[in-house]
Amino acid sequence: MKTKIQHILIAISFLVVFASCNSVLDKDPLTEYTYDNFWNEPAQASAALSGAYFRLQSTLNTEFISYGEARADILEVTRPDNVTTLALQNNTLNPDLGLTDWTNFYRVIGQANLIIKNVQEMRAKGLYVNQDAEYNRVLGQALGLRALCYLYMVKVWGAVPLITEPVISNGDINAFKTPRTDTIQVYNQIVADLLRAQPLLPTSYSSDARRTRATLTRGGIDAILTDYYMWRNDLDSALVTSARILSNTQYRLANLYDPAIDYLARPQVDIDNTEYAKMFIDGFGPESIFEMAFSFDEGTTSGLISLFGGGEGLAQYFAKSEFASKFLPTDLRVLANFKSDVQIFKMFPKGTFDRVTANDKNVILYRLADIILMRAEALTLKGDRNGAWALLRRVRERVFGVASSTNNYNNDITGPTGSNARAAFLALSVNEAHDVILEERQKELCFEGKRWFDLVRTGRVFTTKVIVNDTERPIVVNAENILFPINLNIIRQNPLIEQNNFYK
Repeated sequence: MKTKIQHILIAISFLVVFASCNSVLDKDPLTEYTYDNFWNEPAQASAALSGAYFRLQSTLNTEFISYGEARADILEVTRPDNVTTLALQNNTLNPDLGLTDWTNFYRVIGQANLIIKNVQEMRAKGLYVNQDAEYNRVLGQALGLRALCYLYMVKVWGAVPLITEPVISNGDINAFKTPRTDTIQVYNQIVADLLRAQPLLPTSYSSDARRTRATLTRGGIDAILTDYYMWRNDLDSALVTSARILSNTQYRLANLYDPAIDYLARPQVDIDNTEYAKMFIDGFGPESIFEMAFSFDEGTTSGLISLFGGGEGLAQYFAKSEFASKFLPTDLRVLANFKSDVQIFKMFPKGTFDRVTANDKNVILYRLADIILMRAEALTLKGDRNGAWALLRRVRERVFGVASSTNNYNNDITGPTGSNARAAFLALSVNEAHDVILEERQKELCFEGKRWFDLVRTGRVFTTKVIVNDTERPIVVNAENILFPINLNIIRQNPLIEQNNFYK
């Protein structure tokens, strides 16, 4: 029954999606059907919102790694037959690659635009009488999804066409044939949507953990805002939004270290029983703020197994040995992240599992540790070194336990949060302390699509070295090489779109 409902919602959502920018169609009869027969009751708007989330899954289910991590200093390609992964690793992208096509983002945006426009008209017609909470939920989530997509797009491609009205027929699709919009204008729309959405949404959806983690809440909007403000180097605003998340009782760091269990002396599969490991393997953990939910039983798969879940010849990526060696021997994240020295199993159980039915692992887009460490960055850059250390200590002590004279993982003098580590951190320059936090983010958030964006927004993409064809070099030499190329099909369909300079 649950599967059938899911499929009905997805089918309904296709009726309200705007015409794809890859097609120049005659008047779309499905869209006409939509406007003649849809948007007549709140349940239909809710179904359209489910369709927007389904489209987000199609947009980011593996691409979150391609956009946010594959070009950084963490992943090693294991299958040289894959043209796309090699181009990402070597930073030799070209506009023929399918990954350079932004169409799927605009499909989510188009769905969101339809919802935003129509629920407001529905309310004006009196269709949301005594249903303010439902109206706010649908409108707030649609605004948040639109903002999230534009934030991803501007990070990946820079300037993009800013479309905020529905595109519903051949007569309107020409409105899409516009040049790329200046990034400042796109940024203004992103923050306007997020600030409008934040007060509309609840902090949670009663006791429904899945709904609270897998759809946007007030905390989810604050997480996107924190990401946005850090990307824009607006540290004061990032401190405001991150503070709201840290005070939100919906979220806490998932447990990992247990003083009663020596995981290093036990079979590796035992680590999968921790809250930390289950957060990735099962989804909907206490730390999750917003994740894309997949379910084999409901007919959706994330594709993560093709990226990480297997050995040579199966997984697209292993971890770079230079990165894996950064972890301390007592770091329990090693047991949770890897099945061997470099084999990535963060999202999968360390024992045997069915590769077909287990290919539905959720994709966590924002979680508490991510926000804590971004806040630690902001505090460091603002001069509050003690505040930054307190946050860094929180993340480390989840891994190593509270520092004490009896803790073999974290001695109170020589351990990761012991007195020596604290004194050393406080004595660092601002830039050096920032490096420490960024390395903690690298280890904590590895394989979650964060590292590339961290390197770009902090300028370290020019100083961080990788080895390509036995030669060490900076990840990026030419700043124009940071952005993705724009797919040639997009430019052919819309000649007003100008290619990014590096790929002309």
